Amino acid sequence: MFINPISVTPMLSKNYNNNVAKTKNVHFSGKINPETEKNQLKILLCQDIWAEKLKVKLPETELEKETILEILQQRQKLDRYVRLTNERLRLDGQISYASRLLKENPSHPDLPQVLTEIKKYGNLDSTLKTMDKQINLEAKKNAPAIEYFKNIQKLEEEYSEKRLIKNSAFDKFWHKVQKNNININGQYSTKELIDIIANTEPTGTLAKTSKVKPQPTTKKQILSQIEKQYEQLLRESVDVYSGEAHHNKESENARQIINETNKETLKNFPDINKHLLKIYENIERKFIHKVDRLADTDIYPIGEIWKDMKNVEATMKKTMLEIDDLNSQLDETHENKKLQSLLSEKETKLEELKKDWIEGLNYSIKYESINRERMEDADRLSEYDYLTSENKTLKRHKKAFEILQNNDNTIPDELWPLILK
Repeated sequence: MFINPISVTPMLSKNYNNNVAKTKNVHFSGKINPETEKNQLKILLCQDIWAEKLKVKLPETELEKETILEILQQRQKLDRYVRLTNERLRLDGQISYASRLLKENPSHPDLPQVLTEIKKYGNLDSTLKTMDKQINLEAKKNAPAIEYFKNIQKLEEEYSEKRLIKNSAFDKFWHKVQKNNININGQYSTKELIDIIANTEPTGTLAKTSKVKPQPTTKKQILSQIEKQYEQLLRESVDVYSGEAHHNKESENARQIINETNKETLKNFPDINKHLLKIYENIERKFIHKVDRLADTDIYPIGEIWKDMKNVEATMKKTMLEIDDLNSQLDETHENKKLQSLLSEKETKLEELKKDWIEGLNYSIKYESINRERMEDADRLSEYDYLTSENKTLKRHKKAFEILQNNDNTIPDELWPLILK
């Protein structure tokens, strides 16, 4: 069944929230305060913080040196926790791979070697229980260090939402880390890395690249900057597959973010409100025009698939929390058959939910590709790309699908939190 979920009805209402539309008392600034800059560095430097052997680049400013040392000192407390956790994940992966080969392809050349590796662990039930106890013990002993990195994760979510850090920054910074990694062969422990960084002078090149770009000084420059910000925010947040005719909430949120990220500057422009309002309305008309251009093209309603997947995601997150809670209770009560049985049920449920989500992912990617082909046939591809290429759900699905393709049609356990966030 084909439907036309992209409505010709104006998608952004004129009845805006007065508090958002009024910008008379809003000030605009591009300066980054020291705390924000340090938090941005923490987020960028922690991209592989749970790897056993960390990739570390030489600091290029005093602030980066201070931040790297702070992170490494917290990470050093968790070296054993990380090693045990990664070993547990590897063993789980080997067991899962061996089980699948035994069931589907017992003559596969990988099977003998995988079974040999697994046998080295002896009694698996006992080994896994011991590993879990050791991991839980390390987690309890070093709870403040774990909380430190959880707080950085929360900062990442907050800064991404407020656009205080862009997605492109992660790839650019990570490329720099990999290019200048001093631990390229994993030869240094965390303690050794701390010693190296502590005794190294910053190279100074980051000072040139991390400085804030020159800020706009005229009303025209400010309005141009705001125009780009608002358009990008709408492209990211407005979902033309949602079936919704109006997107007041998205436009209000975009204005609030702009107010937050540009405050405390240019107080000399008291009449800027009317110019901003005009910019907002012009961009919204641009959106409406592009939506209208798509209105006569029949497509698959993948928004319905996305709704189902979001419901599965919510249940998965709840189940994961329940599993964590049960593991904590078992760690305290040791052998408790009732809790163990309940834990087993929850873990089985989680695996089924993962299968359901992956099934939805496959449909999402398949039918979006078909929709794209239809838009191209109808000579509407440029409008379609404009309205969907920055869509957060679609981008997340494409990233998850790439992970799936690169891991033998599975998603490793350690990557699910990244996909579900």
